[in-house]
Amino acid sequence: MKILEKYLLKEILRSSLSVLLIFMVILTSNTMLRLIEEASAGTFPTYLLFPVIFVKITQYSIYIIPISLFFGIIISLGRFYNSNEMAVISASGQSIFDIAGIIKKIIIPSFFIVALFSLYITPSVTEYRSKLEHRLNSEERIEEIKPGRFASSQNGKATFFVESSDKNILNKIFFSSSNEIGLTVENSKSATYYKNPDNHRFLLLKNGVIVETLSSVNANTKTTRYEEHGLMLGKELTSFDDNSLEAKNTYDLFMSNDLASRAEFQARFMLPLVTLLLGFLAIPLSYSSPRKGRYDKIFLGALVYFVYFIGMSVTKKMFLLELTPNFLGLWWLHVIVVAIIAGIYYQDKNSIPRRQ
Repeated sequence: MKILEKYLLKEILRSSLSVLLIFMVILTSNTMLRLIEEASAGTFPTYLLFPVIFVKITQYSIYIIPISLFFGIIISLGRFYNSNEMAVISASGQSIFDIAGIIKKIIIPSFFIVALFSLYITPSVTEYRSKLEHRLNSEERIEEIKPGRFASSQNGKATFFVESSDKNILNKIFFSSSNEIGLTVENSKSATYYKNPDNHRFLLLKNGVIVETLSSVNANTKTTRYEEHGLMLGKELTSFDDNSLEAKNTYDLFMSNDLASRAEFQARFMLPLVTLLLGFLAIPLSYSSPRKGRYDKIFLGALVYFVYFIGMSVTKKMFLLELTPNFLGLWWLHVIVVAIIAGIYYQDKNSIPRRQ
């Protein structure tokens, strides 16, 4: 029994981690390429590249872990059926409950990992992501300007242009900003970066002209010539207050009585339950004839997975529209899935069939 247990767990763990790695590489690469493209265009700061990627990986995890475990079990047991190893296991007296008892040593820890992400880590990371987005939308990042092209600040109130740069010296700078009164246009021959004693970054513009529009009605202007003029970078951000339900901690959602909060609270338990239920459903779902390939049930598994997730979305929408009773909440879909799994296990309790 110990040999069989180690063999099954080793194969399933290897397959699940392989699927997890493939999905993670695909999603992370796609995110990284998009952010690098935005950074090269000057619309995204390079110093936020890795924090944003970390946020994305964390948010992907609660979706990727369940599907990786699900397909890992299907692929591994599918290989056992294809090589007739499952027939030998069945002949030795192992029932579907015995197999499930072994595989639960992977399924249950996965359940707790996804629960940890869904209930605690992901809300915190979502709040952190909102803070990053607030920072991107509020600050003016002059230091991100690429020579030879126009760039706008994230708040859309300023436009910059630098003709060329040599190490830390910028040449021929154009700066335009707008406010409630009018427009300010500034041209300077050169500029350098520096920090004051309080560690605030400044752009020191040299030998320039400032033209201010004092009135938008009669177009009165004011012209100022200067030898040196400092422009502060990284201004104080406006206060941040994230009221989104996705960023609220689980305890606050539990204490709240409004419908949306109750729906979000229940939804955070859905993915851990999905991990548990799909893990046990994958065992009978992997049954196949030895004449068929080890990947025979991959399409069926994908169909079951996406139907289940679509069903969860529909269930949450129905709850928010008050089409389902409060006592049913979002749980009734999972009760149906539990009943289906129990029926399959009861039917196959004495054998591991070779289904066609």
